[in-house]
Amino acid sequence: MKQFVLVSLLLASSFCVAKAAPCVYDMTPLPVTQGIVSGITPKGVKLRDGTTVILPDEFLASVRLNQKLAVRGLVSTATHTVQALALDGMPPVCPSVPAIPRGPFAGSPAYDAIRP
Repeated sequence: MKQFVLVSLLLASSFCVAKAAPCVYDMTPLPVTQGIVSGITPKGVKLRDGTTVILPDEFLASVRLNQKLAVRGLVSTATHTVQALALDGMPPVCPSVPAIPRGPFAGSPAYDAIRP
């Protein structure tokens, strides 16, 4: 059984590396968050310690329950949330399209919209 789990993790990590691109930015200064995946959400995963990790869609497809996950990203100061920008490794693995969240910009229809 342990061999099956090990082979599954190796295949999953090789799948991520195959689709990933070299990082455009230096990810090494970002903090590393790691844990075991206990749940999968539409935007990311929940770790056993209660931390929510928001993942790029490219990485979300290869994450499985009870898998060890280590990411580099921005840690929220108010909640147990991490915006993952790369998978931790040497070198870090980034999505092929930079996953930089963008909000409404000046001049866009959503910029002047009032939300209740």
